[in-house]
Amino acid sequence: MHTASLRRGRADALIVLGYRSDDGSIHPLLKERLDTAIKLFRHYDYSYMMLSGGAVGSDRSEAELMRDYLVQQGIAEERLILEMKSRNTVQNVVNCRQLLRQHGLSTCVLVSNSFHIRRMKYIMKKLGIPAIFYAKRDIRSILTLQLRLTFLEIRAFRLTLPWIEKALKINSAVSNRKEQNAAG
Repeated sequence: MHTASLRRGRADALIVLGYRSDDGSIHPLLKERLDTAIKLFRHYDYSYMMLSGGAVGSDRSEAELMRDYLVQQGIAEERLILEMKSRNTVQNVVNCRQLLRQHGLSTCVLVSNSFHIRRMKYIMKKLGIPAIFYAKRDIRSILTLQLRLTFLEIRAFRLTLPWIEKALKINSAVSNRKEQNAAG
């Protein structure tokens, strides 16, 4: 799970996926994602950083919590795009794809934790969304924060499959409507 190939590089946007917050605070795994994103954002000077995650475990969305943390770290708020409706990883991806299109952005680097990257790659490939993937690889983090989640990620992968199928059906229906409107 933790050996998926990673790349960092230039793109239009950097996308950071949220992580559940049960008490309205930044979870250590999410902090790791955000700190990694800050380093990349400053090094490659992306046009925007997109923060994706709805209010799954708290009153505020994960995207809002991430925005507050990033602004405290000196990231300009006007360079942040918030996706606050998603409640799972597939919805994160689908909603971010729509925001990329709305903002005229075509390339992205997706930041998560290393245990999550393989599933992210699978989802993006199935939905036909090109992306670069990056995670901080730190043995201490893998052993202390991510090890238990690595095993849960296998279960999450199976739960992801129906969500992907649903997203593909919606995408197909939208494409069909566009073709009908163009023809009629």
